[in-house]
Amino acid sequence: MIADLSTIKVGPVEDFTNFMGAVIDEASFDKLASYIETAKNDPAVEVIFGGGYDKTNGYFIQPTVLLTTDPHYVTMCEELFGPVLTVYVYPTDEWSQTLQLVDKTSPYALTGAVFARDRFAIEEANIA
Repeated sequence: MIADLSTIKVGPVEDFTNFMGAVIDEASFDKLASYIETAKNDPAVEVIFGGGYDKTNGYFIQPTVLLTTDPHYVTMCEELFGPVLTVYVYPTDEWSQTLQLVDKTSPYALTGAVFARDRFAIEEANIA
């Protein structure tokens, strides 16, 4: 993932070599920048990619990946509307509890994914 993210070029949309443009406005930029800064200073979070931002000539946020040890970390529960992804690795021996946790984490229908080889786990996740 990090190798792929490293190839993403961020910049003005007038330059067709850029894959990603700016966020919609300054308020959005400021909100995302504050989440990134908070994450950088939180011992429960590691910035594993990105974390940069600049509004000198537009509202550009570098694709950012956060790794947290807290399944209730704010960016796991809030909609950000920007290129910030938070990863939490759930304990494999707590599968059913994890499904309940994910279902109750947020009032939003946030994006999530299940990566599994166990057919039972996939089926259980599909039902939950």
